[in-house]
Amino acid sequence: MWKPGKPDLYENNGGTVLAIAGKDFVVIGGDTRLSSGCAILSRTQTKLCPLSKQMVVAATGCWCDAVSLTNLLKVKQQGYENQHHKVMSIESMAQMLSVVQYQRRHLPYNVSPILGGIDQDGQGAVFSYDCIGHFVRESSRVEGTAVGILQPVLDNQIGYTKKDLLDETSEQPALTKERALAIAKDAFITAAQSDVFTGDSVIINVITKDSIKVEKMQLGKDEF
Repeated sequence: MWKPGKPDLYENNGGTVLAIAGKDFVVIGGDTRLSSGCAILSRTQTKLCPLSKQMVVAATGCWCDAVSLTNLLKVKQQGYENQHHKVMSIESMAQMLSVVQYQRRHLPYNVSPILGGIDQDGQGAVFSYDCIGHFVRESSRVEGTAVGILQPVLDNQIGYTKKDLLDETSEQPALTKERALAIAKDAFITAAQSDVFTGDSVIINVITKDSIKVEKMQLGKDEF
């Protein structure tokens, strides 16, 4: 006989987000599949939330927590802009996101956010967080259900943690926008083939100091 139990406050709705920081750009993307166990809730839900013309936050995990957190960030960004008549810098937003998460440390947001944008020096910046707000600036980051598959790929292609021991004199290829975008697309194709919670399509934002360019690519559509 079925008996009601305690509700699951920390459901993981799956999906994957990643970000790559370049010299003067950031590539940040996420798939559009939202699932609960063996059920697909949505095939078209973006995991990216633009905060300004130079800043985007991507979040995966418990989707209601992700929506709550990103909406709060948008409200705080708009309040800052109304009060100071300028857009909050990504360094300030990174610190504020840390404070917001730490304030909820006793019942944390079940979210793995990545903040990407252009810093005050015009360089690409990517910040990753744990559940209580500790954050670090990185050259690339993956969060979500495919993190174990894709993070080593980015470390190899961008961080160059795995070098060819037979050719130590080879130069590292320059990280252009085109190369970063190609790496991101290849990563999501790999994730869709290996992770059942990642799929349907991927939305990628290419952030520069002038604008945010949006690209969309179809992935595999699994039937649960």
